Amino acid sequence: MYDLCIIGGGASGLSCAIQAGRLGLKVLLIDKNNKLGKKLYATGNGKCNLTNSNISYEKHYYSSSNNSCIFLTKALENAYNPKEPNQQIIDFVDSLGINTFEDNNYIYPSSAQASSVVWAMLDELKHYNVDILSNTEITSIEGKYPFFIIKAENKAYKASQMVLSCGGAAYKSLGGTYSGYNLAKSMGHNVVSVRPALCGLCVIEDVTDIAGVRANANICLLNNNEIICSSKGELQLTKQGLSGICIFEISSWAGKLINQGITPQVNVSFIDDDTYNQLIDKIKSNNISHRTIIGFLNGYVNDKLAQYVCSINNVDGKKKAMEISQEVLISLISSLHGMMFNVSELYDMEQAQVTAGGVNIDEINPITMESKLVNGLYITGELLDIDGICGGYNLTFAMLTGIKAGKSIYDKIKSN
Repeated sequence: MYDLCIIGGGASGLSCAIQAGRLGLKVLLIDKNNKLGKKLYATGNGKCNLTNSNISYEKHYYSSSNNSCIFLTKALENAYNPKEPNQQIIDFVDSLGINTFEDNNYIYPSSAQASSVVWAMLDELKHYNVDILSNTEITSIEGKYPFFIIKAENKAYKASQMVLSCGGAAYKSLGGTYSGYNLAKSMGHNVVSVRPALCGLCVIEDVTDIAGVRANANICLLNNNEIICSSKGELQLTKQGLSGICIFEISSWAGKLINQGITPQVNVSFIDDDTYNQLIDKIKSNNISHRTIIGFLNGYVNDKLAQYVCSINNVDGKKKAMEISQEVLISLISSLHGMMFNVSELYDMEQAQVTAGGVNIDEINPITMESKLVNGLYITGELLDIDGICGGYNLTFAMLTGIKAGKSIYDKIKSN
């Protein structure tokens, strides 16, 4: 009989197991993959972006719940110690023997290797005698507190309390799964529609001719000309549509709109306001290049993009810029300053970094991470209906909710 059974060996499950093990609990950690921390090895492009020195619950996280800011504040408060979430992560990994450094608000292990974090966590589990079962798929959870029966194929395990930290469905090749949602549903929880997040957007327009182009851009997501959210950074154009971190950061909102039957639009500005105004002044003062239109535009943007702008405006790009009317030239420049794309769908789960949607957070106590519906059941990390933008926010949420669950379970056992 275990004090605690944790299902899922990702960042959240590992953190929970470490915290519970340190507090002296008898812990069983079960994972369906052949090795623990499979997604964690890949996070931050293998560098492991642990957290961010700038965390705002309103700006950096999304949820379907109207109470998400309150939930996040309580869930990430005093998980490891009474400090800011980013400092709690830094202190936690420091306790594992991992030093960190900061780069443009992003916080990484000093090794710049995710593997160093995983190995340190595995060493900690071993030190505190946490029992580990890998390559083990859970088929059902029966019973109730304080006597849960966890069934896996022909075996069964008993535990006083349960943690579901199975992660989301993104990156099936790295262990993404729907099993956690199914287990949560089987125990009476509601699951908000699951969809890809931190992913690219497929567009209705044919963008084949500009596939492969990378450009710094300002991005706005629109619904009926109303700005829903915005971002900026390097935009990557693909055969499917739009990608890059600036697109990832608006993808969760785009997914929400698509789920409501809405076709959102993305307004892309390839040139900033100052450049736009300078070009307009040049055109109006007839200070126009003797080069072709494509050559003229290529002074400011990628040549493929210059050709594409001419194409969508039905302009012969081989003509000289000085031979074209001011009206047409202004139209071309305006297209570069505000090109509109209609979003048809999100990239699929295998191309997404995280999963949006999940277990309804209104059914979870954010102070303990315990279910409000099932006594002795705790749900953490990506399995919950919380997803963050790029920059370490998802890992922060996963690790701190795992730590909080481990501490809460110890407190509950101690009080009984």
